[in-house]
Amino acid sequence: MPNLRRVLLVGLVWLSLFGAETSSAAPPALPPAQPSSEGDAKPARTRAEHESRFLGAMRRGDLPAAEQSLRDWTASDGKNFVPWYNLACVLSIRGQMPEAESALQRAVVEGFSDLRLLMTDPDLRHLRTSETYLAIIEGWDRIIDSRADSQLDAARKAFRGKPYQFEKDADLRLLYVSAFDPATFALAKEEVARLTVWWNTLVLPADEPWRTGNAKVDVMPDPGQLAPGGLSDALPRSGRSTPWVMVVLPTRADYLGWATARYGDAAERVGGAYSHDEKRLVAMDLGATLRHEYWHVLHWRHMDQLGQRHPAWVMEGLCSLVEDIQALPDGGFRAMPSWRTNMAKRLGKGSSLMPWDALFAMDQKRFVGSKPLAYYAQARAVFMFLAERGKLRDWYSAYVKGYGADPTGAAAFESVFNETTADVEADFRAWLREVPSVAEEIRPGMANVPFDVGPGTGDGVAIQSAPRGKSGRASGLKMRDTITAIDGEPVRDLNDFVRILGERTPGQEVSVSYRRAKTNAQATVTLVRQPE
Repeated sequence: MPNLRRVLLVGLVWLSLFGAETSSAAPPALPPAQPSSEGDAKPARTRAEHESRFLGAMRRGDLPAAEQSLRDWTASDGKNFVPWYNLACVLSIRGQMPEAESALQRAVVEGFSDLRLLMTDPDLRHLRTSETYLAIIEGWDRIIDSRADSQLDAARKAFRGKPYQFEKDADLRLLYVSAFDPATFALAKEEVARLTVWWNTLVLPADEPWRTGNAKVDVMPDPGQLAPGGLSDALPRSGRSTPWVMVVLPTRADYLGWATARYGDAAERVGGAYSHDEKRLVAMDLGATLRHEYWHVLHWRHMDQLGQRHPAWVMEGLCSLVEDIQALPDGGFRAMPSWRTNMAKRLGKGSSLMPWDALFAMDQKRFVGSKPLAYYAQARAVFMFLAERGKLRDWYSAYVKGYGADPTGAAAFESVFNETTADVEADFRAWLREVPSVAEEIRPGMANVPFDVGPGTGDGVAIQSAPRGKSGRASGLKMRDTITAIDGEPVRDLNDFVRILGERTPGQEVSVSYRRAKTNAQATVTLVRQPE
């Protein structure tokens, strides 16, 4: 049977669910998304029906029926590159070259961007000598860059009259659409650059060549030697053929409108998403959500380069690792205990942890559908265990190299730890029992600030009451100020806020960084005891 099913995998979308509270939604303001499996229920069902018809025909070896199913699909979802690419494959196999060339051109126009698949897919073998195919390959970089410019122009038109900034990062192949003030936006870009360094130096296999421009280099920069503000110069370029990704950092109202239109009742549980189909990342906040989704971008890019599709536990566990972190003086980071590890610990105490063999074999639909919070918690804990043991990069290297023999990841544990998977799992469970629990809310008796706080606009937490008592009045802080850091540790959301204060004691003085309108400043606050 032809391997046409592979391109359908490009369309899989991996959602990140966060427990953030949201307020009432405004009308949709983000550019309308192409139909995809991460979006509205009706387009998702329509796509599933088309996929089922197409794959059923292919299993039967009925190419005419497969072609018709794809033509019906393109008629109802013509902005989706997946049916166009598959149609090009089917038509190529059937020897209908002019139509196959037209379908391939349309797939590229609508967003197909997997150069590796285009050059290796045996289903396109009859097209490889055609002028159209050769022209696409020769002009690939121009096509990708031109598409990026068009996307940015479209975003400028969609957000006309709104306080958005638009930028291109040629090194990281990113298009930014940001509603944050210039200083906060600059911090977000530094965070993305830092995340890229961490991915390249702490996850990516050490012997894998990097690409700077069009030249391969084998020496990785030492993150500990990076000068402040000089991160971009130290980063490897992604390579000109790497597709651009649009990073949308919207206003809270725009985000809520987009999430509600796209996810309906589930919008309050979605902090952001990366769609690999659309090459677009949308993040509600510049903390856990942005970190998680941006590592999805980097992971997907690596999978595309390798021609691999990793299971859900790897994708979500790996990217959840950077949700709660502490930057280290040597340039690396430490994954911190969080509400996810709290959940994993509770599951362990109740003998409800999913056995590794079952977790590793779980398909994406079950992972994100049945008990997503539990599975995300377990997967993050596994990767936190690897990081704590200093085995993260070793495991990932062994995994991608042995993927063909074992795509589940179990064999990589045996290779790296030199133990059976069962023994490593037993070590993991013992380790998890010792992971400290963290506060998920400010409980009575804990340290707290002398005012009420709530969700901010994505770059901090908002002061929602007038500061109380001598400490509050002396701080100079006011209602509607946004706290962005405590003692230099970024506070992007309430999870950061609670985690940081959970390590302090009542009566302790802390330095609070805050934003008031367009002004950024610092204040000293004496923490108070949370009353009963």
